[in-house]
Amino acid sequence: MKKTYIINDIFWITIALLVCLGGYNLGFGTFQRPSPGFMPILCGLLLGFLAFVDLISGFVNRWKAEKEDKEIWSGINWGKLILTLGVLFVYTALFSTLGFVIGTILLLLFLFRLMESRAWWIILMGSAAIVALFYLGFKVGLDSQLPRGFLGF
Repeated sequence: MKKTYIINDIFWITIALLVCLGGYNLGFGTFQRPSPGFMPILCGLLLGFLAFVDLISGFVNRWKAEKEDKEIWSGINWGKLILTLGVLFVYTALFSTLGFVIGTILLLLFLFRLMESRAWWIILMGSAAIVALFYLGFKVGLDSQLPRGFLGF
């Protein structure tokens, strides 16, 4: 199993290097005036860093928490997994029609209710708070274009 972890980390470090090289070819720019390669380079660096930390952590801890493949896959609720993937595809298909606010609130309501059932008021408040934070960050802070949907918001 140790060999699997090493191969996995080396794979992700290689992907990170390729992403950084692709971003470098597009140009980095500056922090005040980023070029198209700005985000790919930063994402590649983050991915490479995390994979490297995981690799070093494995060597230091000698993979003490090793598990067999049967143990890793045994606790998965396949019904929830398939249902979640289906809902994500529906969300993607209806994103422009429903708009960011309505579509994302509905998605979060479903995911919060499916993953761990809580009181409805907690789920509603959590979904509304997350959508509000993302709306403020992307629409107000970054002036991004978010789909308005058929209701206009």
